[in-house]
Amino acid sequence: MATEVNVRKLAQSWQYDFKLPGQARVRKGGFRTKAAALASGKQKMEQMELGERQIILSDAFRDYMAATQMKARAKDVYNHHWSRIAPILGHLFIEEITTSVLDGFKQKLPRSLAPRTVNHHLTLIRAVLGFMWKREKLSHVPYIPKMSVPRKNHQWYSEMERDRLLKGMFEMFPQWYLFFYLTCRLGLRRGEVYAISRGKIRHIPALLVVDEQVQVGNRSRPASLTTRKNDAAYTVKLSQDLLDAIDWHIAKGYGGEEFLFSKDGSFPIHLDSHQRPLREVQRALGLRELGHHAIGRHSVASQAATSGHSMKAIQAQLGHLSEQSTHCYAHLGSSAQLRVMEDLKPQSPPHSWRSA
Repeated sequence: MATEVNVRKLAQSWQYDFKLPGQARVRKGGFRTKAAALASGKQKMEQMELGERQIILSDAFRDYMAATQMKARAKDVYNHHWSRIAPILGHLFIEEITTSVLDGFKQKLPRSLAPRTVNHHLTLIRAVLGFMWKREKLSHVPYIPKMSVPRKNHQWYSEMERDRLLKGMFEMFPQWYLFFYLTCRLGLRRGEVYAISRGKIRHIPALLVVDEQVQVGNRSRPASLTTRKNDAAYTVKLSQDLLDAIDWHIAKGYGGEEFLFSKDGSFPIHLDSHQRPLREVQRALGLRELGHHAIGRHSVASQAATSGHSMKAIQAQLGHLSEQSTHCYAHLGSSAQLRVMEDLKPQSPPHSWRSA
């Protein structure tokens, strides 16, 4: 291997950095003098020539997963992504993961993967390399170019579609009526709806404590209760119609002794028991076949935004920590845009004048 080390002075700075042949430029921190940069570069070159690289990406991923505090479901997703990464990059030393290597990695992934899914794999690689960098096992994290993701056109139910769905659910699947009534009125996630218990409901004052969700399970791990997605609890004020719906559900015997949507306290592994009644009602009524997230969080936020409610109020309703997250859910309907046009209309446009 050549021993040449390219050193340069950083623009508008007194610092220096260096670049090794076939490697990314080392910019982290910079060096006070050209001699210091040159010495560091030569030391790095000697380590490479002596084969002192000790950590491969597979070991780095294992250490990252052992140290992280993410929820079990997120670990399942990362392990699924790693099953595609490992055969291509798992055997490489972490210093060998460069921008050009990652460009080749993207080309080897299945063509059927959407750009957003490819970016999820790249995000995981960056997280692992960043984990190594913070522990001084890696000198720098390479630039990781992500794919351009087309903007998704989210769909949601209008208030009229929502009312038709709830009426159909009440007539065809009354045992699931409250599940979708809470979904469409409060905008809760499916795991948060499944986790509602009698102890979380307060009548004076009327409110619902949302601090848990049902964690999706798999073949080796049953579904279980855990904290909400952002680990922050919040309360939702309940109107009288919501309290009446809850009391009706309990009076009919549809709820269990503790949870409203589980007779014995256990939950389905994939939390999909609500999907069949939802699809059957949608098809019977000719409604668009939207999923739980669309008829719930997206619809509640969009209906509220179209009606003129503030983003702060919608943020509080959905339990978001950041208003930026709320903007991803609140989509304006045509009626709101029409109101803007009507408000900006001239009082007496010239073309409306009529000759006497």
